[in-house]
Amino acid sequence: MSANYFKKRNGYEVEGLWYPRVTSICKVIAKPGLERWLANQESFASMQRKRKRLTEWGKDVHDIIETILMGRIPKTSADVKPSVDAFLNWFRAHRIRLHGIEKRVFSKDHSYSGTLDVLAEVDGKMGILDLKTSRQIWDDYFIQTAAYFNAYNESAKKKAKTYWILKIDQFQSCKLCGAEKRVKSGEMKISKNKKSCRHKWEKPQGVCELYETGKRELYVEAFLTAKKLWEFSNRHWLSQISNYPQKDKFSGIETKQFQLEFLNS
Repeated sequence: MSANYFKKRNGYEVEGLWYPRVTSICKVIAKPGLERWLANQESFASMQRKRKRLTEWGKDVHDIIETILMGRIPKTSADVKPSVDAFLNWFRAHRIRLHGIEKRVFSKDHSYSGTLDVLAEVDGKMGILDLKTSRQIWDDYFIQTAAYFNAYNESAKKKAKTYWILKIDQFQSCKLCGAEKRVKSGEMKISKNKKSCRHKWEKPQGVCELYETGKRELYVEAFLTAKKLWEFSNRHWLSQISNYPQKDKFSGIETKQFQLEFLNS
């Protein structure tokens, strides 16, 4: 890997400066849900196939919802229709005023950049809205969105008051035992399962739920801490990027010396 490849893979250039992107930085954060899922896969090849299909399913839902927010009605396949219908029901139940979709934001103070999903007022409250197609909500979702929130508010005239995770999912319930079956792009997962039950499945139903945290600054702090760890892990490449604003603190530092300075800082 070269420094140029590292730059393209992990960041953006903004006003002549290179900033690492939020999603790259957040890769250093533990993801217990993902780790459990990976541990339960039959093989590495099987995991790759399933992960690709699930990622594509989530991207389809994400793209359709963004198209709806832009005022267009896209074609929706049966595979994602319950999730899209659930989003439409949520959207109609609230007063939504859009201020941006896929908006690039950056922080000069902390040298990072990213692309937020949706900037909007929801029932009169301005905030950052991040779309997630998952069964559960994890801390790293809030950490990622907190980074966008912090970067946006750094220079915005009209500040965001909060940030949300909009969870979009779909499943079938068993009429007999309450187990939940999720089928996404051919990948099936049954949770709350009673193995002795001869499941009788209801029709697929969608879920669309809005989550907000009352500890916004805590998640911002967690992201900035993760950034320090990410920088430490990638100090070799960062020292070679001439237009990275924080390049100088990595230049000419031997590994042992850097570790001591990092731990004592």
